[in-house]
Amino acid sequence: MVVSVVDAVVLVIVLPDVIVVAVVPLSLPEPPLLPEPPPPPSSPDGQPASREPSTTKESAWVRMGRQASTARDRIGYPAAAMTVHPPHAATPAFRPRAAGRRVAPIVFVATLLLACRRDDAPTTSPDAASTGDAPRSPAAPVATAPASLQAERVREHVAFLADDAQQGRAPGTASDGAVQQYVAAAMKARGLQPAGTQGFLQPFEITDGVRLRADQASTLAIGKAAIAHGLVPFSGESTTPVSAKLVFVGYGIAQGRKGTGDYEGLEKAVHGAIVVALAGAPAGDPHIGVAQARAASKAITARDHGAAGFVLWDPKLERYPNHGEAADLGVPAVFVGTAGTPALFAALGGKAGKDGAIDPSVVRRGRRSAKAVTLQTPIERVRLQTANVVGRLPGSGKSDRVVVVGAHMDHLGFGTDSSLAPGVDAIHNGADDNASGVAVMLELCGAEAARDAAARPFDVICIAFGAEEMGLLGSKHYVQSLPKPELSRIAAMINFDMVGRLGPEGVVVAGAGTAKQWPELVEANRGKLTVRTTDDGYGPSDHGSFYEAAIPVLHFFTGPHEDYHKPSDDIDRLNITGAAAVGTFALAILDALQHDALVPSYIEVARPAQARGGGFRVSLGTIPDYGANVDGVRLSGVRKDGAAEKAGLRKGDVIVRIGTRDIHNLDDYMASFGELEAGSTVAIVVVRDGKRVELQMVPQSPQPR
Repeated sequence: MVVSVVDAVVLVIVLPDVIVVAVVPLSLPEPPLLPEPPPPPSSPDGQPASREPSTTKESAWVRMGRQASTARDRIGYPAAAMTVHPPHAATPAFRPRAAGRRVAPIVFVATLLLACRRDDAPTTSPDAASTGDAPRSPAAPVATAPASLQAERVREHVAFLADDAQQGRAPGTASDGAVQQYVAAAMKARGLQPAGTQGFLQPFEITDGVRLRADQASTLAIGKAAIAHGLVPFSGESTTPVSAKLVFVGYGIAQGRKGTGDYEGLEKAVHGAIVVALAGAPAGDPHIGVAQARAASKAITARDHGAAGFVLWDPKLERYPNHGEAADLGVPAVFVGTAGTPALFAALGGKAGKDGAIDPSVVRRGRRSAKAVTLQTPIERVRLQTANVVGRLPGSGKSDRVVVVGAHMDHLGFGTDSSLAPGVDAIHNGADDNASGVAVMLELCGAEAARDAAARPFDVICIAFGAEEMGLLGSKHYVQSLPKPELSRIAAMINFDMVGRLGPEGVVVAGAGTAKQWPELVEANRGKLTVRTTDDGYGPSDHGSFYEAAIPVLHFFTGPHEDYHKPSDDIDRLNITGAAAVGTFALAILDALQHDALVPSYIEVARPAQARGGGFRVSLGTIPDYGANVDGVRLSGVRKDGAAEKAGLRKGDVIVRIGTRDIHNLDDYMASFGELEAGSTVAIVVVRDGKRVELQMVPQSPQPR
């Protein structure tokens, strides 16, 4: 029987064992909004973290003219390509649906009916269910309130990773091993299972510079008078001494072909001589690109002109970083810095000023030494072991797909050729780059592990990558080592690199165009964060290795700053609260994927060639495989609509010749950029399936930022 009153319905429910009378309101008060996300984070003193917007991680690499291991054909995040989402009072994700406001009476009545069941109704005891005595269907995913990463836990991780005791986390060092063990222990403590090839570890080999062979010594001397010098990673392996006169060639840069630029009129003089070239390039010359100014490119240019040896000279630098992938360029080479400058300057006929100052500019281009110089470099490549640290968080088993969450744990040790404090022999702690990313990754995975497994249809793979600074070597090794069926199971990859400097400009989320669902998920879960998005999935961090394998990616990055790749990148300059907020944002996106068992739809993003710091005159649209041990340059992919794709190059091709230049390694490949012209067709030879294939390619003009 139902009796209607003004604002309510009276229900009288008659059952065999009980009579229930209930008054059910016809309408309910307006439900309150769910709690707003936390306000934008600030630095410990309450002020937004300061940031330097004038550079990017990529452009800093380019300005330094990185060696083959780090001179990657990669792109940054141009401001013009970004979509900016400013903060607002509430996003749609935080508002309840209006249609839900009149559902409560029905739910209330249903609850009454369920409460009136007979005491002798059948039931399943918790004990029976837990022991498997009574069958049950898998629990449905449970939606949970958004979790927040704990800033203090993030700080604890960064404090260990960026401590001086870790000596900059250079790959292959004892401190690198200590960091691997720390990360593995943190994963285990949060409930992750080991998923490497050796427990949590997935070891792999890297090449890091050169060293003298046992019982050998390098030589640079005039008669018995030695000139202080250091090894360089691009030297040839010379066991037989070379004896020849020195020839000074200024900056040692040619303009695309022999006998041009600094070599004009000197072809006969340098043939058979030991060439001396200044490091860097003359200031303000728009015709000199990054490829031509690289130290290795200068050695190649000297070799192409018939030089018997090469000396790189920088009077202001104490040492040249002997790190990274080491290529034998076929000519013995050494570096002369501050210590050896007086002797080298005198050998070239230079005279110091009255105050003892040495000015290399007074040495005439083409100047020869009066006496022959002996040069010998009996070296070998240094091969080291590093590792990725890999943990697995099993899902409910309702899906065979996985989501990868990653960050790189290595940094520059005491400084490499990519340091922006050249010549400074000091620990580069890399608090932002990338202790911040590893800390956020660990806490995000820990927060996900704390959830009910029934609400997690996807497995989550958490990875701290090794050797990222050497060319994404760890992430490439991980991707390339996976069998195709395993690789195809990866639904998405979420990456953190430099997320410790959140400020007023917010966080950059790259890869937003790599899946059609990303823009909506980013917008719905950002809360009050200011978010700038870019579409491209390639970039200067480990997410690029996954996007090359046709996997949707999201990459989180709080922007460049003046401490990038310097010893000053320390924990006291981080916005830890901001890093935790970025991790919370990413966790909300991961939870959205898990809640709906959503597999993002991969999109191949077309992107025009872009200038990199104004340095390269052309773009080929190639993606070199920096870890490949081949004679040539193997491609791990080509950019959509780039020059390489239009010419017919494919993933897996090995470039062995560009124009008239044979390509044996990445240094040869980089040197060829200085000889190419945009719009001018050039022959390119690749090895494909064991056969040489010649194609015609038209290099593109870089697009200014």
